[in-house]
Amino acid sequence: MKDLANRFKGYLSDTLGITVTLSKPANVGSLPFFLRDSYDVFQVRLLNEDFIILASKNDIELTPATIHKHIDIVSQHLKMKAVFVHSTISSFNRKRLIEHKVPFVIPGNQMYLPDLGIDLREYFIKKRSKTATLGPSTQAVILYSLTKTMSEPVTPTQLAEELGYSRMTMTRSLDEIESAELAEVSVVGRKRLVHFGKKRRELWEKALPHLKTPVRENVWLKTMIDELPIFQAGLTALACYSMLTPPQKQVCAVFAKDWKDIKRKYPHEIISYPDEAGYELEVWSYSPGLFPNGKIVDQFSLYLSLRNIEDERVESAMEEMMEGVEW
Repeated sequence: MKDLANRFKGYLSDTLGITVTLSKPANVGSLPFFLRDSYDVFQVRLLNEDFIILASKNDIELTPATIHKHIDIVSQHLKMKAVFVHSTISSFNRKRLIEHKVPFVIPGNQMYLPDLGIDLREYFIKKRSKTATLGPSTQAVILYSLTKTMSEPVTPTQLAEELGYSRMTMTRSLDEIESAELAEVSVVGRKRLVHFGKKRRELWEKALPHLKTPVRENVWLKTMIDELPIFQAGLTALACYSMLTPPQKQVCAVFAKDWKDIKRKYPHEIISYPDEAGYELEVWSYSPGLFPNGKIVDQFSLYLSLRNIEDERVESAMEEMMEGVEW
């Protein structure tokens, strides 16, 4: 963010009574592009010690494992200790960063610099979402653009044919997409068109605050019902995309519409107690078979379904999975 570096300087002045100068490190070009794309990188001298400042360029809140990894990479490349700077932070992330002694500054909120013996907490600001959450069908359109090649603008009719929704539903989805400024929506003649462009990573990062987990509910089955359109999901799918050990109970996903058929045809397979189940079934708000990788759900939907799990192993596996996405 444009003013984050200035807010950082002002915060140091207000709290510690020191004036600092931010400069560009001489060898900043040696950093991986994804870090230079995600952060404004500065060098600063604090209490007779030099540090690298990583000022986040956007409001997306990263996982503690990701922040820790970025700090380590920068420290190794630039041979200086690095400090993470962001506008807000969740209570969970704050706690985890302190546990792992990762230095960070949230201007106007908190400064944690363990190497300098500084742990200043003024007040905690909960991150409030100012963005509207997209509906399931709109989220499906966004994921379609992330998983398929869409070099040309498409109409609501074309999207309806590809995704299995009505034209009217797709028209409403375009309204949501246009309102959230996630794509270019135009009218040519009598046709309404949506064009997402080619920068899929940029779309993902911009859309992420608007997206939510596809999982409506979790249920348990005695045995797997092979004839139904079920896809590997949850930690089972994450183990396929990473080095994570698969869970003892296989996790699968099914569309909410198909779940109705399961309840009607196979009530004897549904049980109430997870310990007695053979499988965990996630009921999704849109079809997990829209963008599958074989019989595995797509990485983007999987990320959304797991991003609130507070487990370092899962966080690391999710990072590994997303690093494998071919943008």
